[in-house]
Amino acid sequence: MGTYFNPSNGGFRKTVSDEIYVDKSGLLNILNKKIGAERNCISVSHARRFGKSQAARMIDAYYSRGCDSMELFSGLKISESEDFEKYLNKYNVIHFDISSFADFYKETLVSEIIRHLYDDIKEIYPELDYSKTISSVLKQVYNKSENIPFVIIVDEWDCVVRNFSDRPDLVHEYLQFLHSLFKSEESHEFLALGYITGILPIKKIDDESALNNFFEYTMTDSAEFTTYFGFTEKEVEMLCHKYDMNINSVKDWYNGYLINEEHMYNPNSVYMAMVRHSLESYWKNTSAFNTINTFISLDFDGLKSDIMKMLAGDSVYVDIKGFENDLSMINSKNDALTALIHLGYLGYDKRKRTAYIPNYEVKEACKLFFR
Repeated sequence: MGTYFNPSNGGFRKTVSDEIYVDKSGLLNILNKKIGAERNCISVSHARRFGKSQAARMIDAYYSRGCDSMELFSGLKISESEDFEKYLNKYNVIHFDISSFADFYKETLVSEIIRHLYDDIKEIYPELDYSKTISSVLKQVYNKSENIPFVIIVDEWDCVVRNFSDRPDLVHEYLQFLHSLFKSEESHEFLALGYITGILPIKKIDDESALNNFFEYTMTDSAEFTTYFGFTEKEVEMLCHKYDMNINSVKDWYNGYLINEEHMYNPNSVYMAMVRHSLESYWKNTSAFNTINTFISLDFDGLKSDIMKMLAGDSVYVDIKGFENDLSMINSKNDALTALIHLGYLGYDKRKRTAYIPNYEVKEACKLFFR
């Protein structure tokens, strides 16, 4: 299924070599400041197709001891940093895409994740005691590698919480696994940086303590991470000039995500519009799209009426604080609207605390349910 321990830079090399590559390597400057800090765990929850997995591949390429990425990063923004070489390819890296395991191992998910990781580690350290806990094994690697710490990346971390809500035993086992990686006693020594990505913010459940040491960056508040997930207005203007596309038309179609006062564009849709030279709704075919119909059909407290208002160009008030970050626990209009914000089907004005249809692409997609 992949290389999980000290992966190569092949994935990010393909990204950089693509027809369109927008340099987001400045993100690494922020992460470098977290390396070895007391609070060194980051959670990024953004809508699908907003560049989360691409960023994870970049983090692999930059930190992993399994490759030499000097040439790959030499022309990117991170290379201008004084600390560029200090962190480059200096860490033991573990990278999982949990969704790929969830697709194949529904009953033995956690044990299979651990087995695949151990198979990788055994190729380099066959002498370790693999009968012990995963945190103990990683501590052994840390000791054997002369105290080289770990950068641990978990992509799509929340797919277990989202897809197995009817299996609380599995969710609990999975969260205990994450606890071993990011909050166990051993991890205080071996963990240089923890980085997880998902669609939803960290779920508010009894086991949340497994992840309550994470800084969270979301679709409603990304702080200094905002410009690294999605395309900024300036970046889109440059692409429009290069591909001879009308910037105002592209704005109408794909702009509208106001995150920390930054206007952000759906990067996948902009990419497709540029390479195909056609303004279309490219996002409606993502797997999360059908979720919107479920929420709207519930019609909590006049939800359908509010959706119609937003389709007409208005915005509506939403209280985002009560959402449990669980798509199986939508119990009010505020829950439904907040979920749609995190999924990217609504924009959110933090200052006004209002939701709205972000652009023409999403508007056209939503209209499918009101024909």
